[in-house]
Amino acid sequence: MKTPDEEFFEISAVARLTGISSHVLRVWERRYGVVEPRRSDSKRRRYTLDDIQRLSLLKTLVDNGHAIGSIAKLDTDQLEERISNVLDARADIDFLENVAPTGVCRIATMGTKILQAVRSAADNTPALRIVGEFPSFREMGASLRPGSADLLIIERDTIFPEDIAELQEQVQSMKARRAILVYQFAQVDTIQPLDIKRITALRAPVESAEIQLACIADIQLALRSGRQEDPTPPPPETLRSTGPFPVRRYSDEQLVRIGRISSVVKCECPQHLANLLSSLVAFERYSEQCEDRNPDDARLHSYLHRTTAECRSLMESALSEVLTQEGIEL
Repeated sequence: MKTPDEEFFEISAVARLTGISSHVLRVWERRYGVVEPRRSDSKRRRYTLDDIQRLSLLKTLVDNGHAIGSIAKLDTDQLEERISNVLDARADIDFLENVAPTGVCRIATMGTKILQAVRSAADNTPALRIVGEFPSFREMGASLRPGSADLLIIERDTIFPEDIAELQEQVQSMKARRAILVYQFAQVDTIQPLDIKRITALRAPVESAEIQLACIADIQLALRSGRQEDPTPPPPETLRSTGPFPVRRYSDEQLVRIGRISSVVKCECPQHLANLLSSLVAFERYSEQCEDRNPDDARLHSYLHRTTAECRSLMESALSEVLTQEGIEL
């Protein structure tokens, strides 16, 4: 029953106030039950101010990459928390753009199925810039001079052990800092060591948010190491290690458990983050145990160990946030 101070709005007014078209609004109501408008005596939809507030929050999140089906059942407090997280992420990206303009990550892609995800990630991240899209390495090499791309995003359906050396040579020939390999089929023992070779492996399909996260982590790693757009490592005399290493927040067993849990939920971000962390942990151990031929080797490996530990700590924070948002408890 309408109270004396309660105000109702027709669907046309709601569309103007929220930016959601009348057609889309009806679809959201029918499929997802985002709001339950009241009806006038003539059966016309009537919306309250609370309805408009909720719809505005949903529209903001959808505009920032959230699927309506994944947020439709959240209450107002949860929607506002999601938006707060989006704003925090935007602030991190703005920081990268404003304080380190040379930290813009130049991306070159090879493949077709990953294009939309990479384009979406670049559109939503000022710190990412696509410099070329190619169907093969041959065309990439013919169009881009070495050093003109910081990050290569490579699409391959299958990966065999004999393919690894070829991929590494191609990344080196382009003088790229790192590469992301998006694959569909490969043996675990073929993929796990890839991060040691400056190649991060992601199993397809991948979403734009995952590409965005991997690229931003690469930029932050470059800024922390002082390399920025220079793909060559810093001189050994500049490498220093001070202070304690970040303590691990997730054990190997927990990462395996997260991968298994996320396989039964719609969002696969926990699984992908767990895989990224497993690769970082593997390289962290490798750099700590790598044989030192001379003092310069020792300083370099100490530097790699610390940098990887710091990157791992950053990704652990991201995983913790995803687990909280998805309601996953270990």
